[in-house]
Amino acid sequence: MASNQASQIYPAPSGKLHTIGRVIEILKNDYPDLSPSKVRFLEEQGLISPLRTASGYRKYSDQHIERIRLVLELQRDKFLPLKVIRQYLEDLDAGKQPVLPTETRRPSVNSRFKKIELIAESGINETLLAEAQVHKLIGVEPFEYSDIEIARALVNLQRFGISARHLRGIKTAADRDLGLIQGVVTTIKKQRDPAAKSRAAQYAAEIEAQFAVIRAEIIRSVIDKID
Repeated sequence: MASNQASQIYPAPSGKLHTIGRVIEILKNDYPDLSPSKVRFLEEQGLISPLRTASGYRKYSDQHIERIRLVLELQRDKFLPLKVIRQYLEDLDAGKQPVLPTETRRPSVNSRFKKIELIAESGINETLLAEAQVHKLIGVEPFEYSDIEIARALVNLQRFGISARHLRGIKTAADRDLGLIQGVVTTIKKQRDPAAKSRAAQYAAEIEAQFAVIRAEIIRSVIDKID
């Protein structure tokens, strides 16, 4: 959609203008969790620039709506963060022909996000977020990037009727894995060696990678038998 419709999405606004409520109504079939607060957040992030009436009310053209649709599509189907989407749109606006990135750099472990950012980046709704927090799959505000990734996965699993409450076993298993990893690295971190901390982090990553292989192969061995 991005490459084929770019010329239709970015011309100057023309034709009928819509209220934010009408925008939600137009897009709700494809994006049922879209809310006025998310649309306004996309504006705050520089992704859309609605027109304003003399009284200050936002008005959206058909082009604005298609731009919002594109942003939501790139989030949901390409799993792209808003920062990457914004740069992509800016390049399109400048008349360039950018290549849509397929991979993005994971933010720093120190990055923290507000609730509105978590919802905007992942597409998760309030109900699913609350359920995920009850089952300790997602933390509390301020959120970490891992919370955004988990939220995205939960949104996609909804398509198959899988909700946060079904994943309590995954949380329990992850806690057990962490206990094993911490048991190994704690001893290493206590060593009086300048490289001990780095070595502990490396070992933790290697152990987690092997756990991931085992989990994947156990599941794959069953999936391979499905006709």
